Amino acid sequence: MNKRTVMIIIAVLVGLMLILFASGMVDATQDKLLNKMTKGATVEMGAVPSLRMYISSTWRGVEVVAGIVLLVMAYAMSKGRKWAYPIALTSFATLPIGSFYISLAYMVKTRSYAPAFTCFIVGLLAFWAYIILEKKGKEMWGTLIPMTLLGMIGTQSFAFAEHGLRGLWSAGKTASLTDPTVAILRYSGPIMAIVVFLVFAAIYKMAEGKEAGWWIALITGLSMAIGAYPVHFARPKASIVLPGTAPPSIFTSTYFLGGTLGVLLVIVLLLPYFKNQFVTEE
Repeated sequence: MNKRTVMIIIAVLVGLMLILFASGMVDATQDKLLNKMTKGATVEMGAVPSLRMYISSTWRGVEVVAGIVLLVMAYAMSKGRKWAYPIALTSFATLPIGSFYISLAYMVKTRSYAPAFTCFIVGLLAFWAYIILEKKGKEMWGTLIPMTLLGMIGTQSFAFAEHGLRGLWSAGKTASLTDPTVAILRYSGPIMAIVVFLVFAAIYKMAEGKEAGWWIALITGLSMAIGAYPVHFARPKASIVLPGTAPPSIFTSTYFLGGTLGVLLVIVLLLPYFKNQFVTEE
């Protein structure tokens, strides 16, 4: 069995999983969480649970369409179409980036495994497998490492974009006019939403082996750092650990971690080992 056949089988299996089972996994995760947030569905959803429902439902639609895309790309790959690889790889990225947000609150509040997290695991493994099967040696590592960092930034920025809206709505939008800890979310939230789109653009173009992918990834890392670090300093919280277990610090802040991931991606991209695989100096 050659590598192309393996890639086709992976695309078909993941595509079918998304079309047939992803909706059920997202519903099993979100319905239990939303029931908990609405006291067993006895009170009307407020702004925060409504926001979670809309975003999770929208991303479920993205994952189902990604499943359709994967089935079509599997057929295209069987016909030898090289352009199918970057499209399939980008489709796999939708799973971990969205499923992390969908699953995290469930696992924190229920202390149990979120069914939707299966999409995260499957998507990540398929994403890595495609890169490893498509690339070899230096080219494989030169793609796998920055692509993985892009995916990590995607999961963080997706959650941060939602957190920007949630923070404004829960504190009261007018509070952003007088409270700097709320106003900072008006600055950061839109940047994070843009970073999510940049991540997908960078993954697609880097999978094509295009120089533009390197530049978009560089912009992604810089935007992540510039959007995340100010929130950490304006709203210092120990968000990585359980409440009351550790004080706020650079080691317990998701925003500081997100900003550092952005800096790390920039450093990696500027190293000749990685840069020279995408950028040709003239």
